[in-house]
Amino acid sequence: MKPHRLPLFFITSVILLLVFGLATFYVASLAERYTLGHFGSFFSYFQKTLLLLGISLVVAVILQLVPYRAFRYLITPAYAIQMALLILVLFIGRGAYGSRRWIPLVGSFGLQPSELHKLIVIIAVAFILTLSRRNLNTALRVLLVCAIAVPSALLIAKEPDLGTSILVLGVSVIMLVHFRLTSRQLAVLAVILAVAAGGVWAGLRPYQRERIETFLDPQRDPLGSGYNVIQSIVATGSGGLWGRGVTGSTQAPLSFVPVQYADFVFSLVGELFGFAGSTVLIMLFILLIWSSFLVYRSLTDDFGRYIVIGITTLWFLQALINMGMTIGLSPVTGIPLPFISYGGSSLLTHVSAASIVINVYRTRDELRF
Repeated sequence: MKPHRLPLFFITSVILLLVFGLATFYVASLAERYTLGHFGSFFSYFQKTLLLLGISLVVAVILQLVPYRAFRYLITPAYAIQMALLILVLFIGRGAYGSRRWIPLVGSFGLQPSELHKLIVIIAVAFILTLSRRNLNTALRVLLVCAIAVPSALLIAKEPDLGTSILVLGVSVIMLVHFRLTSRQLAVLAVILAVAAGGVWAGLRPYQRERIETFLDPQRDPLGSGYNVIQSIVATGSGGLWGRGVTGSTQAPLSFVPVQYADFVFSLVGELFGFAGSTVLIMLFILLIWSSFLVYRSLTDDFGRYIVIGITTLWFLQALINMGMTIGLSPVTGIPLPFISYGGSSLLTHVSAASIVINVYRTRDELRF
């Protein structure tokens, strides 16, 4: 692909994903009105998402005014502030669904530090991996990455938010692997991860183990722990080829699927727009990840390359886990679908991430747009 076309493909994929998310909530609100006789919660999510998108776009424009190389000097205070917020949320955080993840702001709006922290960790790891080789060997570099990622993951897991915690570690590990570790270093890293996985399993709460066991056999408790997954699968499959649309949808208006506006939003897409709509959404994510990877390949600056590969990995893993969870291919977690799920902190994080990718590409290229 010609270099000057990369931003067009990337920006188009982001815009289409945002429009798809808004359209999903709006059509769901029309289905609610048809079934219940009035607009319900989905129309409220549509309105709030419009407002949150406006705020996110303002932040995205501001990020374009800061050359991405300046992030090297901003990342240390940003990481310190984020760690303070992760600690603060444990004491004053607002609870929902058995966890405390949101710091109250105005009215019903709150800030979820763990969402923003994913982006901060990516930039921090990119910074460490590109420090001067004369002053920092590979082993020390790996230790510093662990010192960044592990405390972050532990604090997020304390909320509890095991899904995001694992995501932070997963993205960090993939960035490390991309650092071209030797076979011996990779083997040591694999052993560390295996031990860590055993420790995580031993420290899981009963309901978290139940989710994993339910993933292996959703029918073992169809009215209890398996209810969400079963209803999500039913909603996703009920759309058929072209979807049930406004007049035929029942799962969404009658709230059969819990948290369908956020964690299980892919089941909402499946019911409203069917297999065709779900395929379009998957293709948009493929376009996003493919164009992001092409941006990465076009870069020569290592700092920018690590940032872009980290963000691309984040989008890939989140989309894969969220969609897989919806149709029973992965355990239930609280990981939202990028650009689609309702949530101000999530939307702000992913729009900001997209702005950073554009910033990195725009700064390195002779073409200004």
